[in-house]
Amino acid sequence: MAIPSIKAQGDTEFEGVVYYRSRSILLLAPSLEIGPGDKTHKRRSIRLVIGCKKPVTLEFEGGGVLAGEALLVGPDAGLCNISGPDAHVAILDFSPVMAEFEALDQFLGGSPVKELDVDQFSALIPRLIGGQDGSLGCDELVEIMQSAVFLVTGTQLSPLEYDPRIIKALNIIEELPLASICLDVLSKAVNLSPDRFRHLFKETTGCTVSQYARQAALWRALNLITQRDYTVTAASHELGFHDVSHFYRVYSDMFGISLSERNNPRKFRRVRCFN
Repeated sequence: MAIPSIKAQGDTEFEGVVYYRSRSILLLAPSLEIGPGDKTHKRRSIRLVIGCKKPVTLEFEGGGVLAGEALLVGPDAGLCNISGPDAHVAILDFSPVMAEFEALDQFLGGSPVKELDVDQFSALIPRLIGGQDGSLGCDELVEIMQSAVFLVTGTQLSPLEYDPRIIKALNIIEELPLASICLDVLSKAVNLSPDRFRHLFKETTGCTVSQYARQAALWRALNLITQRDYTVTAASHELGFHDVSHFYRVYSDMFGISLSERNNPRKFRRVRCFN
């Protein structure tokens, strides 16, 4: 049986909630078990994993295991399993091209993962537990995410400054269908050679052009579905995905949660807060 529409999910019993806004995700669940089939870190991001009541265990693809109540996982840590039974798990996930990502990346200093003192999040933990029912408002979500980054880094966030040619390329990516985005088109638009543009883009965003384009197209598709009442099929077509299956694969890669209940029986309420 298919899960309820991602636009309207009624009163189905959920095992947790996924809040997402542009370039960041907050997952909250009383218990959480995510295995390798969920591709939990195929997408480049930095994640803050908090066990609000018990430690959470991360088992990495290379064989390393780390357990703790507050763990900061870097963008190059690789795939990992996450186990947090009855831990009341919060995962704060930040994508590149965010001030939060930049601040956390600097704090990590190249370390794949760091264990933090969970007590520094004591003021946020009741709000994270309370938000498991999907009740957090969009403004509160933003405030919680930014507060968590401040508690880790001790620095106030400020807007990032990028090479104007990369800004132009990012704006083009936000306008074109996914199938129309390629290295040659973007490099010509900003008057750079393909090799120079490839290097500068990866240096700035931490992603290849194709990786960033897929993520951007997915956010745009979700916005069409939630804000303009598009079907998944219509949104997939509008944004240039090959087909609906392609959209589902990108969604699974990005969020670590499948839209198909046949592939993943766990149910997560989804709350969207787009700017």
